[in-house]
Amino acid sequence: MKKNDAITFFILPALVLLPAVLLLAQAGGTATWEQALLKERVEKDIEFKTSVTSPMAGRERLVIAGTAGSSHMIRDGMVAAGAAGNGPAFAVLFKDGKWHWSAKTGVACRRGERPVAMESEPLAPGDLFTAGRLTLGAYPGPDTLALIVFDPERPQLLHFERLLYYPPDANYAVRARLERFPEIKPLKITTTRQLEKTFYRYGKLRFQVDGRELELTALKTSLEGPGAKHLFVPFKDGTNGKDTYEVGRFIDLEEPEGNELILDFNRCYNPLCNYSPAYNCPLPPLENFLEVAIAAGEKAYPH
Repeated sequence: MKKNDAITFFILPALVLLPAVLLLAQAGGTATWEQALLKERVEKDIEFKTSVTSPMAGRERLVIAGTAGSSHMIRDGMVAAGAAGNGPAFAVLFKDGKWHWSAKTGVACRRGERPVAMESEPLAPGDLFTAGRLTLGAYPGPDTLALIVFDPERPQLLHFERLLYYPPDANYAVRARLERFPEIKPLKITTTRQLEKTFYRYGKLRFQVDGRELELTALKTSLEGPGAKHLFVPFKDGTNGKDTYEVGRFIDLEEPEGNELILDFNRCYNPLCNYSPAYNCPLPPLENFLEVAIAAGEKAYPH
């Protein structure tokens, strides 16, 4: 089994606001909860249709092996054999265990709102290259560099209208109890590209659906720093391969101060690999296979 080459998977930013949405729902009732849910879905459709890094624009994934002093030319979203050609091109360089970039004209690289300095500043996960009509997302690893090529002319983006969901159902927004593990251990999870991604088994979520006692393991991607309070819950259920994506679905939660939280399956979503082969997504571990059908949240795409 190979180690991960900069695993990328989708975390919907609106889900981090889940506790606030539910507090609003408690004040305004089910109608307010449903309005917030439908608003999130509309916003996600708009993002998928308009963003330069829309998953629907993900054309392909380039994985470049790094050896000391190696340099690779990227042109037209491909690894080029040389500098010849008409399209804008840039080079990625591997030196001192870090990835850098260089270009003459026509290519920019930014990290958020600021540019990434050529040659002197190492690339970081999520840095974006703009080269002609293409946008390339960089995900450097210890010995590889993954580049996701986003193409605004990819047919899947041009034809995209909307995602498909089950109707909102408050019965699938259930109260859950988080039982934190006394010892937090790493867990290596296989990905859709047969690589590995390391998570941390953080606690057990215990809840009921249709009167049945169920449980899911909540994971963390990191134990300190940004994102340390976020819980990641990948799972499979009886709808996979029928109405929903066969690989499984994900839920993101904000860790509660105490032990109680709302587990809202209406907000579960598909891994990015449902929309494009450019992505590398973690597979739900066996302990998160539910023997019931969760008829809530996002359905498979296309539909």
